[in-house]
Parts: sequence; C-alpha cells; structure tokens
Amino acid sequence: MEANRLSGPAPLAVQFDASSTSSTLADQHPFHQVRYAFNFGDDRGTVWSISGQSKNVQVGGPIAAHVFDQPGTYQVKVRATDRVGGYSEKTVTIQVQDPSAVFPGTQTVCVSTTANFAGCPTGASQVTAMPSSASFNNRRVLLRRGETFSSISLPHGSQNVQIGAFGSGAKPRISSIEVGSLAPNSSSFPRDISIMDLNFLHRFEQYATMSRLLLYRNTFDAPTGELAVGQINLASALQYVVEHHTLAPSQYIQPRELFVVENQLRGSTTNPHINMVGIGSQFVIMGNDMGTAQQHTLRLYNLNKGFIAHNALRGRSSDGIRHALKIHSGGLGAYNDNYGISGSTWASRQIVIANNRLGDATDNNSFTGGAAPQNNGPDSREGLEDVVLENNVFHRGPNTNTEFILMGRRMSSRGNTRADGGVPNINQFGNSYQLLPAEWVGPFYY
Repeated sequence: MEANRLSGPAPLAVQFDASSTSSTLADQHPFHQVRYAFNFGDDRGTVWSISGQSKNVQVGGPIAAHVFDQPGTYQVKVRATDRVGGYSEKTVTIQVQDPSAVFPGTQTVCVSTTANFAGCPTGASQVTAMPSSASFNNRRVLLRRGETFSSISLPHGSQNVQIGAFGSGAKPRISSIEVGSLAPNSSSFPRDISIMDLNFLHRFEQYATMSRLLLYRNTFDAPTGELAVGQINLASALQYVVEHHTLAPSQYIQPRELFVVENQLRGSTTNPHINMVGIGSQFVIMGNDMGTAQQHTLRLYNLNKGFIAHNALRGRSSDGIRHALKIHSGGLGAYNDNYGISGSTWASRQIVIANNRLGDATDNNSFTGGAAPQNNGPDSREGLEDVVLENNVFHRGPNTNTEFILMGRRMSSRGNTRADGGVPNINQFGNSYQLLPAEWVGPFYY
C-alpha cells in the first residue's frame, strides 16, 4: 500500500493505493478480483451522510482515501484477500499535525469586517480587510462566520495555504476563489492549498495545474451573472494554457493529489455549464452532494488513480441528454506526471467508483452515467482501463433507460443496485465504439 503523503496539518487528505498487489493464483487480476479492506485507524463513530457507511473503513477496490480531521498518529491498514481466502496485510503510519502549530502566531490571520474576533485563535493577527493575495503564502487565513467577503485570487507559486472559518454561525460567504494563473511564468505551480467551511456564491477555479488541493465542507450556491464553465473547475483548461503560453510543456506537471470532499453544490440548469469539471491524477471525490446543471453534473476528461465514493450525483440537466457522472479520457497513451511526456492524450486508468447515489427522481436524462469514450464519433478513440463500479445505488428518473455504460479494458461491475428494486442496466453500449482498438474492449468482470 502506498500513501500519497505521510504527514501534514489537519485536516489532512490522503489517498491510499494498493493497486500494486500481486497474486499467485492463475488467471486472477488483483485490481478486480482481490478484495481490499482499508481501516484508517480513525474511528470516531462518524458516517457518510449519503451512504450511511463508516468513514473509518472502505471495502472493495484497491484505491481508497480518508480525511484526518484531528492531529495525531494513525496506523492505516489494508487487508487484501483473494478469491480462495488467502490474504496479506500492510500498514502505513500517518502523522497529522496541529494547524495551530504549523501556522503559529501571526501566521494565522483572522478577518472580520465588523471587528468581531470572538473565537479567533490566540496570538493570531486580527484584521478587518482581506490580506493581499501575495501574503497568503505559508499562512492560515480564517474568515468570520456570518460575514460576506469579496473574491480571493491565490497567485501562481502559492504554497502552504489554509483558508477556513472562525467563530460561530453560518459559513462565511465569498464570491469566488481562483488558484494559479492562465499564463504561468515558472514551474512553481501552486501546492498544498486547503479551502474549507465556506459558502461560495459563484465558483472555485484552479487554473492550469497544481498539486495537493483540498476543497472541504464548502457550500456552493446556484450562481447568477457571469457564466462559469463549472462551479468547481480543476485544470480543464490545461491543454489550452500549455499550447498558448511560453512555458515549455516539460515544465508543467499534471494536476495531482486533488481532493473534493463533502461539498454541497446547488446548481442551475442555466448557469453554470457543469457542477464540477476537471482532470487529474490521485483525484478523490468523496461525500459531495451535487446534481443540477446545464450539462453534466460531474465530468472528468482525464482521470488517473481516481476514487469517487459516497457522493450523491443527481443528474438533472437543461436538455435531458447529459449524465450524472461522465468519465472519458484523452486517448490511449500512458500517464506521466510530466506534461511534456504524456501531454493530454493519456488514457484514464485505475478508477474506483463506489457507494454512490447516482441519479434522482428528477433526473431527466436517459443515461445516468458512464466510464467510456464520450461518444461513437470521430473523437471517441479514448481509452479507459481498470475501472471498478461497485455498490452504487441508482435512482431512476422519468426518462432513464440505462444506469451506466462501461467501455474499456478490464472493467468491473459488482454489487450495484436500483433503489426501486429493479436490475440496473449496466452495459457496453453494444460494443459499438468503432474507433477503439480491439485490445481496448474488455474483458469485463461481473
């Protein structure tokens, strides 16, 4: 088992990856046919509001994730069990630091436009106006609950930033937060940014690329005014930025270690286009509630080592031809963290989609979701491999005829159900993706 990080300040988001597991059994593919039981060593009795399952365990595929809210030392264990009962275990230690120790004294800044600093950590700076964007580096900035703030723009090169809330009452209201630049001038891309407990009036946008992002427990209102590509937009413009600016492709990293956890998105069928859109590797989407958009609820153009679990993706669109969850890819190439090596043409690989509520009684689309090429046209030469769709509950709307399309090589569907008791229609769209090479079609595991 590998963890994307072993230490950091609370709340610390970590992805765990046991996909390198091997098996001595003939004809067994460990990614699909070995069962993995993760215990995060953080049993505080909490459960996911959508699935009702414990946050301390995850059973099924070889990729999982957890957010450690409290400082301490945690022993995370995974047990991998093969189909005849043989098993092995591995443990990794995670150190979670106290954010008040990581951001001591004036490295924590409390902002209140009304000068109400009740609840501000002892020793922190107290200001009545938002600090300049450049001063957020290596700081924790806490906004007063119940107050309204303008937008924040974290510039290219920003690192080690927490933005959160202090005091009591409703979440601080903020128009938008933008991270990075559409014209980066160096390879110092934003890193280690956590944004939590805010009420977004419009959108969050991460330009180009970054690493180690946590969006946690935020609420997004249905936006008005300026049109947005997505209420949450993570690097969907990366290819355009690389092609239209002077920084060499080899200086770009692929977006990675991205965590979107327990956010609520109140979308609109007129604005924005999509509730959430993005690309990335080691990409975790957990416990979110979203589902009204002009187009798709959640669209991922490229996804490497993805974990999508315990979400409610409800799926209402403006035209009834969209999806609650849509995952496709950039092509058939191999993934590399260096954009100059893999570009935007890499295939989506190693994805676990588990314990979600997919669709809704108000879902007006015919397909609830898919991990497949986006269509059967000239742009459908898009590879996906090693995808596990498990233990999801599908809710049908008035037009639903298909729960999920799985098309690629080494794809699994198991334990999925329909809320109305029917049998989910999970298929390969008639194997009709004509531009996919034969070796990219199957096998399928059921």
